[in-house]
Amino acid sequence: IGKSEGAQVVTGGERAELGGDLNGGYYVAPTIFTGHNKMRVFQEEIFGPVVAVTSFKDYDEAISIANDTLYGLGAGVWSRDGNTAYRAGRDIKAGRVWTNCYHQYPAHAAFGGYKQSGIGRENHKMM
Repeated sequence: IGKSEGAQVVTGGERAELGGDLNGGYYVAPTIFTGHNKMRVFQEEIFGPVVAVTSFKDYDEAISIANDTLYGLGAGVWSRDGNTAYRAGRDIKAGRVWTNCYHQYPAHAAFGGYKQSGIGRENHKMM
């Protein structure tokens, strides 16, 4: 999908031949694409070792890009400035926003979708 829309493959993108018990499976090597936010690799949830990377001019454009999606299960913010990271965490419309890490939270924490991601909240006292 990414290649057909003009995204540049930085690394990966090919079938991974793992051998042994995994021989003949449908595996993809970890892949990094660069492109723009209107490409499907940016807009669709990809459940595999694939990441799409784009650039932005300033904070407002970064937030606009982050929120320009139908989905919002999770997001990550990396910044050296704590105030900027905090502000971005509040401005990004996602079920969970991690700062300077990704996918770290206690197993019992409330978790769920936002926008068209997920099927509601799990493990929350309000359920």
